[in-house]
Amino acid sequence: MRHALLDRISCPTCGNALTLQEVKRLEEERILEGVLYCPSCQQPYCIQNGMPHLLPKYLTTPQTQEMEGWVNLWQELGMYDRPTLEDSFRLPYVGGIWTDVARMFDMSLQEMNLTGKEVILEIGAGQGWASRYFAEKGCEVIAIDIVADEWYGLGRSWAIMNNAGVYFEPVLAEGEHLPFFSNQFDVVFLCGALHHFNSFDPVLAQIYRVLKPGGRFIAAGEPSIFFCNKEHEIQSTLKETRVGITERRPKVAEYWQSTHRAGFECISIDTFETWHTSSSEVKAWVKAIRHNAFREVRTRYKPSVWLLFSLTLMMPARWRSSLALYLNGGNLLIRALKPIQ
Repeated sequence: MRHALLDRISCPTCGNALTLQEVKRLEEERILEGVLYCPSCQQPYCIQNGMPHLLPKYLTTPQTQEMEGWVNLWQELGMYDRPTLEDSFRLPYVGGIWTDVARMFDMSLQEMNLTGKEVILEIGAGQGWASRYFAEKGCEVIAIDIVADEWYGLGRSWAIMNNAGVYFEPVLAEGEHLPFFSNQFDVVFLCGALHHFNSFDPVLAQIYRVLKPGGRFIAAGEPSIFFCNKEHEIQSTLKETRVGITERRPKVAEYWQSTHRAGFECISIDTFETWHTSSSEVKAWVKAIRHNAFREVRTRYKPSVWLLFSLTLMMPARWRSSLALYLNGGNLLIRALKPIQ
């Protein structure tokens, strides 16, 4: 970390300012090893491998399970036996399962329309691949995650920065206790991270707090399910939940309601099929999901589902895509603004 980061970070336990108590290793402008200290709650926080470790003093069981679960999953998938570390320099543009992530990320970049003057926080940054692109545009960027793993976690960010010739601040932290002062960021960005929180309300309240008035919240690649499906049944089939990772599969309405409760305005939710598409394209998409819904629904409500989507096709174009999205779900791009007070 650089000394300038002290102007933005705060104690995750009490929210007060931190002091730099000790520097054990310094390299040019970066503090590689040291200790931060909160005079208010008398809590020390270490700096390791250039990253402040700003997790709250008391982590809940789901949070500790999440931290351990990712490493367990990577081990189970054999990722340490067959490392693909070079891919981290090209993420998300590596094809395969990343194709949809890349598409969503491109949509997010267009929505941001960055000038290079923005201060950006990325939550659930993983290796920090998205922060790299923001930093390339000249933005001041802080990337947080709860996993410090040097191969597939936030520890990998140093290699990504060196390869791209950019700098951003990796910080070990979690979304429900953001270790930053209020009104700090122009953009808070998440890519496939919001659905890893058991409840959206605490993290969205924190995002709202740290955004500047007029700041933007953007969450890309958030999964949502068909309105007839039951979340707990889908969760039980996911390998991530088996190793302790929180994997939500909510309906679209839950995302909107939680964002609204946090105080955000101008909330927009899209999938690739509804984002900047024509009326005829949306109509073709609704017909396709009507066909799929009629084929997949196995209850006595099957004719009603078909009729509901048929009625959706008769609605004005500006309502058609929204209703179909809320009924069908999909891979979501969520945008919202913190009002200027």
